[in-house]
Amino acid sequence: MAALTALCGLLVLGAACGKKVMPVPQDNRELFTWRSATATATANGCIVARGEAQGNVDNLASVIVEIQVLDAPANGAGDSCAGCPFQATSRQEFRPEKQLTPQATAIVEMTMCPDRKAPAYRWRLVGVNVLTRFAHALSKVQTLVADPNAPGFNLPVEEAAPQQQTEIVLP
Repeated sequence: MAALTALCGLLVLGAACGKKVMPVPQDNRELFTWRSATATATANGCIVARGEAQGNVDNLASVIVEIQVLDAPANGAGDSCAGCPFQATSRQEFRPEKQLTPQATAIVEMTMCPDRKAPAYRWRLVGVNVLTRFAHALSKVQTLVADPNAPGFNLPVEEAAPQQQTEIVLP
């Protein structure tokens, strides 16, 4: 009898073992990803970010631009935080206009003017799905040189006229 009780106890304890995380939706038809993401610095210190989303872009609820300020390194070696984990110091959310017809891709462009100007920024785009159970679509983290004359940041920078609204262009 004691052996049977011990066996039942082990079965109950064994049932509690395993993966303990929230279930993740598996329907990939509801997802979108970033095909490409680029950013340019404007003459007035703003950042124009542009991303091309692919997949079910009708589920794109909003786009968040996240930036991390990079100060010029003392040794002039470029990105002072290459290899560091990305830690956004500023973020701004944009809500694109609702699309009328389903498309395979959508281009989103937004302008963000950081509170703190810096010679360079690390940045990424975050696509938020209307279905809240799905994970956000993250672009890769990139470095944007805003001031090519700053020590250690001597890369070319494209200049673009600032735009003050979010737009979606359907190809």
